[in-house]
Amino acid sequence: MKPTSGNGKIRVGLTFNCRRVENSVQEKVDCHAEYDRPSTIQAIREALESLGHEVVELEADATLPGKISCTPLDVVFNIAEGTQGRSRESQVPALLELMGIPYSGSDPAALSICHDKSLAKKVVGQAGILTAKFFTFATGEERIPADVQFPFMVKPAAEGSSKGIHLSSVVENERDLRERAKEYIAKYHQPVLIEEFLPGREFTVGMLGESDPRVLPIMEVVFTNQAHKFPVYSFLSKIDASDVRLDVPADIPAALLQALQRTARAAFVALGCRDVSRMDFRLNAKGEVYFIECNPLPGIVPNFSDLSVMATAAGMTYPALVAEILAPALRRRAETLAHQTGHSDSQGEVSL
Repeated sequence: MKPTSGNGKIRVGLTFNCRRVENSVQEKVDCHAEYDRPSTIQAIREALESLGHEVVELEADATLPGKISCTPLDVVFNIAEGTQGRSRESQVPALLELMGIPYSGSDPAALSICHDKSLAKKVVGQAGILTAKFFTFATGEERIPADVQFPFMVKPAAEGSSKGIHLSSVVENERDLRERAKEYIAKYHQPVLIEEFLPGREFTVGMLGESDPRVLPIMEVVFTNQAHKFPVYSFLSKIDASDVRLDVPADIPAALLQALQRTARAAFVALGCRDVSRMDFRLNAKGEVYFIECNPLPGIVPNFSDLSVMATAAGMTYPALVAEILAPALRRRAETLAHQTGHSDSQGEVSL
């Protein structure tokens, strides 16, 4: 089957949610944090075009189903975060699956699991991966489990881009816990995840591929402000990195490097991720690797997003990163076409 473009090029739909309000250090606008700026969308489009593809931009709003139904597409490069709901990151992939269009990134099930931080922690925990003890509050009035200890990290249960993550998110007593929990429940209209604070070093691990993903050079988030009793990689840190330093590749011993790579791959498989992922880990007081969360739809802002920086450290250009994320989707498309163009033999069996 020929590409739908008519000119021999693969026609790639680029699905996205556009950020039309600039980021601010004020929390009132962090609702826009997950969306991509026009400059990022343009960079991805140019990268795809440099690979020889024809690109169709598709904003993932309420008009997307109609636009896709009347736009011939070979494959979709998806960076859309969705617009509402706990499973919003799965909205575009689910639509594409319904319409039989291959796309980059994880499937709706994996995206939904990972976006719900408490559910992701349950899955990796069942796979034998260490993760901090945790519980959730839906109202802020619930009882605190007896087997957990302060300090706690409090965060929205189903948000990304460090939304709701601040120095004040770490609490040391019940009064502050309930105050912070009720604040986040009211602001983000969802339960909060409460987990035991891990005091050790923090790392981010980027992966590309499918069942046996390639691990990019590991990034360490180095906390440079010694005045912070409980340092965290916060929403403000990602806007103004004055209190952190990002070291890529991380300066760590071989044993820790292997432990991070092994744990990241195991979590990738347990969560059902594919094509691309970025995972956060932190060490406990003993130096053991603990899973924090997984982002199967990580930002790829050129020269800024953690994944882009790690790819650069691996010697990859930006178009090469985009190509590697898209490659498995192109392979899946080729497999589907091969199956569809198979013919039945005299025995009624399908030959390819």
